[in-house]
Amino acid sequence: MLLDDYKGLIEQLIPVYDSDDFDDVFQMITQETNGPARLQIKMELNRIMAPCHQLVDLRGRVKGECRPYELHGQRHWLDDVAINTYHKRIKAYGGKYRVGLYEALMSTRNNFRVLHQQERQETNTEETPQRDTQFDANLIRFGHYLTRDENRLQITTQVNLALPFNQSVHGVTSDLSYSGAKFKVPSAFKYNLGQTVVATFPKMAEKFNDPRLLNQGTKYRILGIDDNKENDSFKWLRLKITSDNSVIKQTIDRSQQVLQHRTRKNHEDKVIQVRTKGYEHCFLKHTTSMPLFFAGNELKYSLLTDHNRHIWDSWHDERNQPVINHLLSKDRMAILGKAGLKQCSTLIYSFVHEHDRKSFFYSAALPEMTMEQRHLFWHVGASRKSWQVTRLTVHPISEKDLERLQDIAPEMLDQLSKLTHIGILQDLTNEQAQQDYRLPVKPQLPGKALQTFRHPRNPVSTAKAIYFDPKPQRSESRFKFQTAIELHHPDFPPITGTTIDFSIRGLNLDIIQPLPIKRGDEVTIKFVDLQKLDKNAPLSHVPYKIVRVSPDFSNIQLTTGSGDYAFRGEQFLRRLIKHNESKFKVLEEVLPSGELLLAMHQMLLTRLNCIPYFTEKVDHKIKIKAIGCNFPMPALPKLFNQVAGGKDFSLEPIFKNRLKKMLAETMRPVEIRKPYIHELYLSIQRKGNTIKHLDSKLIDEFGTVDERIKFIKGAKAKGEFMAIRVTAVPVLNPMTVLTGIELGELARMALHRARALEVEFNSLIGCGEIYDITDEVQIRLEIG
Repeated sequence: MLLDDYKGLIEQLIPVYDSDDFDDVFQMITQETNGPARLQIKMELNRIMAPCHQLVDLRGRVKGECRPYELHGQRHWLDDVAINTYHKRIKAYGGKYRVGLYEALMSTRNNFRVLHQQERQETNTEETPQRDTQFDANLIRFGHYLTRDENRLQITTQVNLALPFNQSVHGVTSDLSYSGAKFKVPSAFKYNLGQTVVATFPKMAEKFNDPRLLNQGTKYRILGIDDNKENDSFKWLRLKITSDNSVIKQTIDRSQQVLQHRTRKNHEDKVIQVRTKGYEHCFLKHTTSMPLFFAGNELKYSLLTDHNRHIWDSWHDERNQPVINHLLSKDRMAILGKAGLKQCSTLIYSFVHEHDRKSFFYSAALPEMTMEQRHLFWHVGASRKSWQVTRLTVHPISEKDLERLQDIAPEMLDQLSKLTHIGILQDLTNEQAQQDYRLPVKPQLPGKALQTFRHPRNPVSTAKAIYFDPKPQRSESRFKFQTAIELHHPDFPPITGTTIDFSIRGLNLDIIQPLPIKRGDEVTIKFVDLQKLDKNAPLSHVPYKIVRVSPDFSNIQLTTGSGDYAFRGEQFLRRLIKHNESKFKVLEEVLPSGELLLAMHQMLLTRLNCIPYFTEKVDHKIKIKAIGCNFPMPALPKLFNQVAGGKDFSLEPIFKNRLKKMLAETMRPVEIRKPYIHELYLSIQRKGNTIKHLDSKLIDEFGTVDERIKFIKGAKAKGEFMAIRVTAVPVLNPMTVLTGIELGELARMALHRARALEVEFNSLIGCGEIYDITDEVQIRLEIG
C-alpha cells in the first residue's frame, strides 16, 4: 500500500492528533479503509508527530537567501519560503516542533532536490510548447514619478507583518522613511493593493532597546507590489504609514547618524525617475498622435513631433495657413468638453475639395450626421487622397493637475491656469481600408447635402504649434533686413515689395497690394536695390518657391528654387551675410520654455489613450524592451498580461510570425516622417482571467472584405473581438534636450548609473503605439 494515496486523510488528522477525542475522529475518518491500511496510517501519524531535535540548515539546499532564526530554543538557517511554511504549518502541529514539520521545511518548493525531481518528471511527460519570450516586455508607468520629500533609511532587518485573517508573515526591510517603507516578503502569501498590514520590528526593538517596536504595531497600506523576476520566492511591497509614526520617526533619527544610510536610496529614486522620463521623452519624440491644449472652446497650443506633423500640415490650406480651428470648432468642443465629463471622444471624417486654386475643407463628426449623410460623406470623401479618419479625445484639466504644476513649473502657473482641456488627435486613416467606406449603397442625396459640413476659409487658427522639445528648428540663421524687391509670377503682372527678413535660402516680404497666389507657386525675385549696387550680381531673377501666404495675401514667405541661377543667387546672399554679419540683426528663434513643455508633458502623460512600445536589438535579434501605460491599467495591457500568464506582458499575438514585416523592416535606421501602420484583428476567448484561445490576423491576411466580416462576427459569437492599430517608427536618436538635462543631474550624483541609463536609451532601435480601434472598424463595416 502506498501512503501517498492517503496524504489528504493524514493532513486532516494532524491538527486533531493531540485532542482527547482523537481515536473517535480517527475511526470516523478511516471507516472506509481496511485494517492494515488504518494501522499504517496510525504508524505514519505517530512518526511525523514525534518530537524533533534536528536543526534545519537550508544553506546551499534552496534557491533563496538563508538567514538565522531562533525557533524552539534552536538556531536554524531558513529562507523566505521556509519561514513562511513554518508559520503556516506550526499551528497544525500543535505549536510544537515535530518530524513532519522538519520534513516540510526540508522539502519546500524551492528546494534544489524538489526542483530536480520536478524537472525529471516534466521530461518524462509530454512536452508542452514553450511561450516565445522574445516579445515579453517590462511595464513602465507613464506620468508617475517617484518623488520624496524625506530621506529614506536603507536598512535590512527583520519585520513581522500581520495580514488580514490572522495570517503572519516574516519579511525583511529594504528601506524605511517617516511615512513609508519597502519590505521583502515571501511570495506564497496573497497581497492586495490598498490592503492594510501591521508591522513589528523585533530586531530593531532589541537593538535600540525599544519594546514599542515589538509590541506597538505600525499600520501600513500597500501602495505597490513588485515581483522579482530572478527569484519568484519573494516580492517587494511598497507601503505607506497610516497610523502614528512617532516610534518609526525616532528610530530613523537615531539610525541616520551614519551618512551613507541617508543618501544611497535617494540616488535609486532618481535613477527610477530618470529612466521613466527617458522612455517618456522617447515616446513624445516619436508619437504619431497630436496633443492639443484648449482654453474653453479655443485651441491654444498644439504639440508637434516629426511623426505627427503630417496631421498638422494636412490642416493647412493652399496659402499654407492653419485651419485646424474649424475641425476643432466651438460647437464640437462645447459637446466634447461639457462640464462633468471625465473623458469624451468622437470619430471625425474629413476631406479636402480643390476648386479655383483654393482648398475647401469638409469634416463631420459621427454624431453630426444621419445615416444617409454619413454614407454620402463616406462615398465622396473616401475616393480622395485627402481622406482622413481621426479620433479626438478630450480630457478636462482638473484642480489636481494645476496643483501638480505648481511643483513642476510654478512660473508657468498663470499661463497654464487658463487652460481647461487637453485633447489628443489620432490619425486612424488606413489606405488599405479606404474602400470599406464605399461598401454601403450610395444614397440618392444631392451633393449639396454636404455643404453644411464645409468649413469657412477664415479666420485661420491662432493656436501656437510648438515642438515637444526646446531645441532650435531653424536650419540657418535669419536676419532682419529691408530692401526693395520686384516679384514676378507667370500668371500676374510684376509687383513691388520690401523684404522683412531673409536667410541664405529663405525670404520674408511684404508686397504693396494683395496677390492671389498659393503655396508651391514658382516665382522670380529681383533685388532692385542690391542689383544697383552690383550690376554683375545674379539678382535680377532669382527663382523662389512660395511657402506661405498671409490670409490677406500681402505677406509672403519663400524658399529658394532650383537651377544654376538659384545657386548663384544663394552664393551671393551667403557672401553678403558673411561680410555684413556684424551689421545685420539676427532674429532669434522663439523657443518654448522647458518648464512649459514639462508641464504639458506631465498633463499629457497621465492621459494616454495608446500603448507605447519600445524595441531593442540583442545578439542581432529584435526584442520588445518595454511598454508604457497609465494606471488603472487599460484593457490592452491586461490582455498582454494574460497572454504572458500573469507574470509579465507579452506582445506575442501582435508580432509572432510577423517580425520581419512589423519590426525589422519598419525599424531600419532610415529617417521617415509618416509612421508605418498595421491594422490587426483579434479573436479572443477567455476562461475566467486566462486566455483560452487567441487568434490574430492583419488586414492584408484576409482575401476579401467578406472574410474580414466573417472573422469579426465569429469572434463576437465565440468570445470577443478587438481591432488594434499598430504604428512603428525607427529610433535614430532616443535622446532629447530634456533627457540630457535629467541625465546630467543624475551624473552629478551617480555617474555610473547615468552612463548605464544612457547606454540603455541608446540601445533602442524603434518604437510605436498601439491603439484600440474596435469601434472605428465595426462602424465602417457596419457590424453591430
